[in-house]
Amino acid sequence: MTDHQWLMTSQALNSLRKLRKRIQAEFGINLRFSDFNFEQQLADLKHRSKDAESLALIAQLEALKGGPFLNGQEPPERLYRGQKVLKESARKDIYEMIYGEELALHDGRGVQAQPRRMYRGQPVIG
Repeated sequence: MTDHQWLMTSQALNSLRKLRKRIQAEFGINLRFSDFNFEQQLADLKHRSKDAESLALIAQLEALKGGPFLNGQEPPERLYRGQKVLKESARKDIYEMIYGEELALHDGRGVQAQPRRMYRGQPVIG
């Protein structure tokens, strides 16, 4: 959290000024860019704010930073041999997550196939 190079762009500073005014009006909190826990405050406000414009500004700042703002209470990311573990959602198949929606549409999973009996590489009839 000590790397604040992303704050040195004019786009980030303009967004932060707008956000600071909106946060002051919504919560009565004075955001200071030089505070030690500035990014933690933004992470907390991201979950508390109801204002769509504030949420959009925070998302824009996260994009400029190159990652989400963390408040230190998130669970640690799951790693296996140094690689991130994919989280399976209840509505998506793991193959769809890896290969995209196109595989799920075109790989024939929607059609129930009858098992074919084979003998020496040739289909058996009957």
